[in-house]
Formats: sequence, C-alpha cells, structure tokens
Amino acid sequence: MPGGGPGIPGWFIALFVIVALAGIGTSIWRYSVLRSGGLNPFVAKEQLEARLNQTLTTPPAPPSPRAQGKSIEQRLAELGELHARGVITDEELAAGRAAIIARE
Repeated sequence: MPGGGPGIPGWFIALFVIVALAGIGTSIWRYSVLRSGGLNPFVAKEQLEARLNQTLTTPPAPPSPRAQGKSIEQRLAELGELHARGVITDEELAAGRAAIIARE
C-alpha cells in the first residue's frame, strides 16, 4: 500500500516536528533575550509600559554642576573651539552665542 494507505503521511509528521522545534527554539531565545535585558519574560510588556510611563512623568534632571559652574567666557571659548575645528557651522555658532548670552 505505498502512497495511498490510511494514517498520517510521513511528510506531515516531519513538518509538524520541524514547526514544533522552531517554536520551542524561538521561545527559549526570547526568554534568554528578555532575561539578559533585565526583564521578567512573563510580564515584560507590563514592565516596559511601566518604565515608559515613569520616563514620561519624571521631570528631566537638572543640568550637571559642571555645566553650571562654567563662566560665560569658558562656554563661549568652547563654542569658538568647536567652530574652529569645523564641528559646528557659522549659524550654529551664532545661535549658541545668543543662547549663552541670553541665559546670563
């Protein structure tokens, strides 16, 4: 009875096993990726939503004391150095100078 006998064909069983192994492998991979990212794989979505809500509702951190401690001259000199090295354009230099002067 080749080819026409009763029962489940061999190709179907092979396909089922391949799909099952792929699903198990994907689940293990996902679990390990989430764990390495510091998330609980069973509630990762809720943890990410909570983190997003926290970042959206938390006010931004104040500027660092290092940036606050610089004088106008120091900040303008740094801006001039950036311009001299070609990091910023003439327009960015002018805008930066105006912003520094306006804050004081």
